[in-house]
Amino acid sequence: MYTARPNKQSGNAMVYVLIVVALFAAITFVLSRQTDSTETDALSDERAEILASNIQQSAMSLKQSVEQMIWTGTSIDDLDFSTPDDGAAYDAGSLGDKVFHPAGGNVILPRIPDAAINQTDTNPPARWYIGRFNNIDWTPTAANDVVLAAFQLNEAVCRRLNLRLVGDETIPALAGNANRLLITSSETAPDPGNINLTPVECADCEGVPAMCVSSTDTNGRTQYTFYSIVAAQ
Repeated sequence: MYTARPNKQSGNAMVYVLIVVALFAAITFVLSRQTDSTETDALSDERAEILASNIQQSAMSLKQSVEQMIWTGTSIDDLDFSTPDDGAAYDAGSLGDKVFHPAGGNVILPRIPDAAINQTDTNPPARWYIGRFNNIDWTPTAANDVVLAAFQLNEAVCRRLNLRLVGDETIPALAGNANRLLITSSETAPDPGNINLTPVECADCEGVPAMCVSSTDTNGRTQYTFYSIVAAQ
């Protein structure tokens, strides 16, 4: 009986086919990982843009409400920033002067999204701050201005804010930890002797009504703060 011998060429060809299939699968995997990485980066940029827009719109909405209050007769010095968290003080006094009271400005300031925050210190914590804490040097007078600040933001969101506001994503660095001058009174600021935000602290901030800046906290960690001059005087 004749028995056919295995065809070595046919067997070798099959091995080559398997090698090609394996190489093709490996290349496809690598390309898909690269594509996924590119898409993730794009989504990250898109997310930062959305968060920056959210913060900017919140600041603009509050500023418009405060301007309306001033237009209808509330003095800048009489603006009251009590919130329901302040207990009895929220419903005491002249309700028409209260920015966050229904009888006043009726402002609802949305919380900063968690994804927009990079908290390096809980004292004070990352959140919105608003008040007449200090004077911005380049406003008309030496009186304290009303400033809104989003404290301890994510760097990517900070860059996006500056790109939207001033056309450049560069983040100016404040001298020392002067960003606390944007969120606290002179009595609790790191440098009680300097109650103003001046070009000494931030030369690039001069004349800019809203911007995101960086500073180094007492532990050497970088913090990012978005400020908006709500009412200058």
